[in-house]
Amino acid sequence: MRRSLLGLLTVVAIAGLLIMSGCEQSSVLRVVQVNNGRTLEADVADWGIWKDPEDPGATPFLVYTIQADTAEIELEYVEVGPGLPTLTPFEAVINQSTITYKSLLDPEITYKPVIIPLTTRVTSDPTGKKTTKFVTTVLPVWWKQEYFDGDVINPPDFDLLDVVEATIKFAGWDSVSGRNVEATGVLLIEIGNFYDNEMTFGR
Repeated sequence: MRRSLLGLLTVVAIAGLLIMSGCEQSSVLRVVQVNNGRTLEADVADWGIWKDPEDPGATPFLVYTIQADTAEIELEYVEVGPGLPTLTPFEAVINQSTITYKSLLDPEITYKPVIIPLTTRVTSDPTGKKTTKFVTTVLPVWWKQEYFDGDVINPPDFDLLDVVEATIKFAGWDSVSGRNVEATGVLLIEIGNFYDNEMTFGR
């Protein structure tokens, strides 16, 4: 009798462990796509015609600005665990991205990595059907100035300076469990002097 009872308790204990392990939370943050899967063209300088607004007789002339480049990011967050759905939805709170750059034209070139602060929330969808899209900086102004300010040339000349593979790592935490989450995506960036519409900046 004691032996049978001991055997029964052992089976119950093992079953309990299996159930607990089966109910363990599993969260997956995934980069669905970056820049709609397209290569990003990053113009080192944005040229335009400028005329002094306070001097009607002033001669207009070409000037340029260096602007940050952005890309649309699509993230998916799937949280699977006990008690779902909950009154408080699981969310991945993304607070930063770390971007590293690798030159595909010259492996000896090294670029500094960049950390971009973020305030993005990705609501969990256990079905894996809903995604969150947002736009973020992938090439800051200071980065372009540091590496390519000396390569600026007047339009309409075309000059490809580098093709860069940018690896973007998103990091944050789950709003309910507090556990860390992260996901990585890759973006190809062509950096150069590209055609500008001189009548308006940014085109």
